[in-house]
Amino acid sequence: MKRMEITFFVLMGVALITTHPLLADDALATESMRQRGLVSTGDPARIQAVLAKARRGEPICVAAIGGSITAGGEHTKDPMRRYVQQLAKWFLKMFPGLKVRCVNAGIGATNSGYGALRVQRDVIAQQPDLVVVEYAVNDSTGSGKLDESYEGVLRQLLTSATNRAVIELFFMHKDGKSAQPEQETLGRHYGLPMISFRDSVWPELQAGKLTWETIYDDVVHPNDAGHDIASELLRSFLNASLDRLPKNDRDLPAIAPVPAPLISDAFEHCTMFRATDLKPLSAEGWTCVKSNVWECGRAGGRLEYEVPGTVLMLGRTIPEVASNRVELVVDGGTPHPVSRSGHNLPVARGLAAGLHRVAVVVQPFSGSEKESADKVQIWWGGAAGL
Repeated sequence: MKRMEITFFVLMGVALITTHPLLADDALATESMRQRGLVSTGDPARIQAVLAKARRGEPICVAAIGGSITAGGEHTKDPMRRYVQQLAKWFLKMFPGLKVRCVNAGIGATNSGYGALRVQRDVIAQQPDLVVVEYAVNDSTGSGKLDESYEGVLRQLLTSATNRAVIELFFMHKDGKSAQPEQETLGRHYGLPMISFRDSVWPELQAGKLTWETIYDDVVHPNDAGHDIASELLRSFLNASLDRLPKNDRDLPAIAPVPAPLISDAFEHCTMFRATDLKPLSAEGWTCVKSNVWECGRAGGRLEYEVPGTVLMLGRTIPEVASNRVELVVDGGTPHPVSRSGHNLPVARGLAAGLHRVAVVVQPFSGSEKESADKVQIWWGGAAGL
């Protein structure tokens, strides 16, 4: 791929793109792959509003929220080939001189449950014009259905800015599984454009025209070539949308109101606190350490705090020796064990609306008679259904 040097500045996942590499003409995705990858064009009003803004020369912010696929990490050798960075570069190519910011809000090993808690802080606060949502893989793992929290991510993005465009992007696990069917249902309800990497490449893999190792770094993470294909699918949709853009802004279609929730609006209204933000009512046996986490290594530890909401979530690490020895007590009720796994899933739900007193209690475990080297840790907490 021929490319020019690119200059950008990164701060907390935000990059200011000032020049762009030449985009390759020898596309990896065939025309049939691009056609299969376009699940739905959705209602064109929001994406046309973004393109019209770019045409006027106004600054644009492109963002993505998701898991480690979006984050890229060590699975992509060139950070500028991650699909969201390539999407930002498309705007520079099509609108020379445009000021474009790129926000990559991907965090590994997280699903839309955690995404709904942080989308306000990590994405909406950056005032993006276009947001790609990528949770099809991580929402398909674990024991809990995540349609409700995924809808919450979509609703927060759509209701917080009338002209914001949202695109759903579906990747897959090596076995072909993903949460695409459920997320596609929500996308159609909200009239969103939907792009499926899975639908695009799966037939090629089955036919032996592509090998998994060519486009993936492991069983779930696309490599640079995989991100190239994903970006081609996204850019193909934008190219077609640009071709259909009315020549005059006065002819742009009206943006429809956000429809009523399909499943629930509980995760549209969320709160989240990091460990350092927590002001506990009591913290017997617990300490907030320099690594910005609350820790407890002895029996009888009890951390109490208050939080509003109907659904509670808790980011934690529970050592194996303390398995089934950590309990959650809400409003003085019956203690319930907190699972070692599923730290992105609710720990309590169906609560009455309003403020709740929450206690995290550590029962005796091996080595906890004194201060154990094995620590129960709380990294963050949050709630939905405010």
